Amino acid sequence: MPFQRKPLIYLSITLLLLGAGFGVAFLERQEKVSIGAYRAAYSALDNYLSTHPEEIPRALAVVDYSKPSWLKRMVLIDLTTGKSLFYRVAHGKNSGELYALRFSNTQESSMSSLGLFRSLGAFNGDHGKAIRLEGLDAEVNSNANMRDIVLHKGSYAGAGTILWNLITFNGPRIGRSNGCFVVAAGDIDEVADKLANGGFIYAWHSGN
Repeated sequence: MPFQRKPLIYLSITLLLLGAGFGVAFLERQEKVSIGAYRAAYSALDNYLSTHPEEIPRALAVVDYSKPSWLKRMVLIDLTTGKSLFYRVAHGKNSGELYALRFSNTQESSMSSLGLFRSLGAFNGDHGKAIRLEGLDAEVNSNANMRDIVLHKGSYAGAGTILWNLITFNGPRIGRSNGCFVVAAGDIDEVADKLANGGFIYAWHSGN
């Protein structure tokens, strides 16, 4: 009878909402950056500073592209206090789906680039607040400015996109960019404030 099915429908909806709530709570706790990524990032920054002793770095973001995009695979380190905060970050759509597997320094490749980047400051662009970046590695990211590679926000970089992709059988991943570093809309102010002046980003992959 129709009236007997309603409790089952309500129960299914309740369980779905509870599952989504637990899923979001679980996803918010997931953070991971490899020891290898930390070591490579500090080594790259030390090498750069050895020839630019006048610069005083305030923050270093380490992006571990060997991890799946649903993890908080970017750690932002305050180099003054040592405090670390973790965020999700999207990779380029032609770099891979759940994992970033391919990288490029070529225009219109829609791939992410690896290596050390220096912040050129905050600006308001097509996606709102963003950080302009200079690629410091000639072989892997020197065309960052020409490619308009920046750090900006995107609605597709949050936990909600992961849950939606799971529901629609697209896998546990966030969306992808055209090669830019993209963080969740709710994280951009915090990330930009720390990286805007004296900030560096190092993108790493275990296979490179």
